[in-house]
Amino acid sequence: MSKLTFKSSEGLKTLASHTLKTTFFRKPYTKENTKEKGVWFVKDQGIYLMKGFDRSKEEMPIVYAKGFDPYKDKDVWDKSYIAVGGDDFAEFLELSIAQLHKLEKGNDLELKVSPTTIEVTV
Repeated sequence: MSKLTFKSSEGLKTLASHTLKTTFFRKPYTKENTKEKGVWFVKDQGIYLMKGFDRSKEEMPIVYAKGFDPYKDKDVWDKSYIAVGGDDFAEFLELSIAQLHKLEKGNDLELKVSPTTIEVTV
C-alpha cells in the first residue's frame, strides 16, 4: 500500500471550493455524470488531482502529490510506477462535503492506495 500526500496549497483550496459549488461531475473515460462531488485522481506525467467537472469559466489547478511533480521532482516516472503501477489512469475520487470544507480551510489530503482500494483522509 502506498501513501500519497497532497499538501494544502492555494491550488487545493481552489479545487475544493469550486468542487463544492459544482452540481454535476464527470466520470473518467465515460460519458457518465454523477451528482456525487469529487475530483479526478490521475497518474500519467506524475500523480495529481484535477477537477472532476466540465463547466468552469476559470482554469482549475492541477495539484500534485508530494514528490510526484514532474516539474519539480526527480525520477517521477520510477516513483509513480512503484507507488501506483505502470499504467496511466484517472479515477473519480468521491469527497464528502465535510472533507471538501476541510480542504478549503487548509487541511492536507492523504490517499492510501492499494491495487484494489483507495482510502481518503483529510
